[in-house]
Amino acid sequence: MRTIDGLGNWVLIIMAMASLVSMIAAFQLDIIVNQELYAYGLQFSDVWAYPYWTAIRIIFAMSWLSLIATIGFQVYKTMAMRNIERENEEELEVTIRASNTNTKEEKAVKTAISKK
Repeated sequence: MRTIDGLGNWVLIIMAMASLVSMIAAFQLDIIVNQELYAYGLQFSDVWAYPYWTAIRIIFAMSWLSLIATIGFQVYKTMAMRNIERENEEELEVTIRASNTNTKEEKAVKTAISKK
């Protein structure tokens, strides 16, 4: 089970990194379109601008969604692991207390038997 969890973490991290790279590439493309291509004679037109803006917005929205989901899952998993560890510690304490109680009872019984 831990192998699957570890693999899932790596897949999410790789997807988040790919989203980050996609956003950086979209920024670079935006710089090329808005600064450099106008120097080569690009004329503004709604025909190409609206699809371009829509594509850029979709890239950023999906990238942010992926990053937020990855961070949220990592936080959730960390909290869940802490809760499991806390429950295990509590169970261990109960077991130790029960073990100590049995030992005291056994000592009392042995003492009572030895006095007879």
